[in-house]
Amino acid sequence: MNFDWKDFVRLAENLMNHHDEASLRSAISRAYYGVFCISRNKKGFKNYKLKKGENIHWIIINKYKNSYDKNEKIVGKYLDDLRRNRNYSDYDEDETIDFKIAQRVLIKTKKILDNLGINL
Repeated sequence: MNFDWKDFVRLAENLMNHHDEASLRSAISRAYYGVFCISRNKKGFKNYKLKKGENIHWIIINKYKNSYDKNEKIVGKYLDDLRRNRNYSDYDEDETIDFKIAQRVLIKTKKILDNLGINL
């Protein structure tokens, strides 16, 4: 049985009910990884084998950003934004992560899913 990446997005929604910073940071991280893996799989990179020096996140984000499809371009822009937020959340203890930031991440996550035609 395959893991459903939408479960990470649902977990992120549940974590938003807690207003402590650890939960908000975790919500951002789970939202990003859930929607990233969904986007990756939609582009046919589910089992992609990386070559040395490649970064799958940049590969996928750029595939969407450089698409001729308007909806895919939006997906690429939002994925790029979410990756930046995820990096702050996961690595930068000096960056304050509050409810508003986490809420914006969840809104963009849902817009990505909508643009990909995926229901949560």
